[in-house]
Amino acid sequence: MNPLYMLDLIGYYGPVILFISSIFLLYKKSNYLSSYIIGIILSCFSNLVLKEIIKQPRPKGSMHILNSTENNNHKRIFSSDIYGMPSGHAQHVFYSTIFIYLVFKNTNITLLYLFISLLTLIQRVKYQNHYITQVIVGGIIGGLIAYYMYLYADKKIVGKLLAKKEDNAKDVA
Repeated sequence: MNPLYMLDLIGYYGPVILFISSIFLLYKKSNYLSSYIIGIILSCFSNLVLKEIIKQPRPKGSMHILNSTENNNHKRIFSSDIYGMPSGHAQHVFYSTIFIYLVFKNTNITLLYLFISLLTLIQRVKYQNHYITQVIVGGIIGGLIAYYMYLYADKKIVGKLLAKKEDNAKDVA
């Protein structure tokens, strides 16, 4: 199998690969895991809503990676699937990348996530599923949602801090 095609497949399935990887990585961090899942649902919903509001079409002659035929007349599940702004693939991979970076701040994990994210952006433009601006905007939106979901999770973990009276201290009055 052609190595470039394998990279295209990784890019096409990038959102799924990063979602499953993120669930695995966050498994023992329940507050972050629940916030991640809420955020991915929010990301999916916001993508559908934004596509319906913006209604910017996809490029003409878009191809599907699995059969490389034109995809413009392909039956779509949602009416928003005919629109390209913002790219859902880009939004979801950058959501996962930024969220995981903020939680772990691990260079190796972040570089791997970033590599898969960039493969996704390239694949979406190469197969003419999106214009460059659509993947850039999708990535920015995904990153912003990730940042705010991380802040929410971090605040939820810290909770309300109260002053504690020292256990062995004597009251001096």
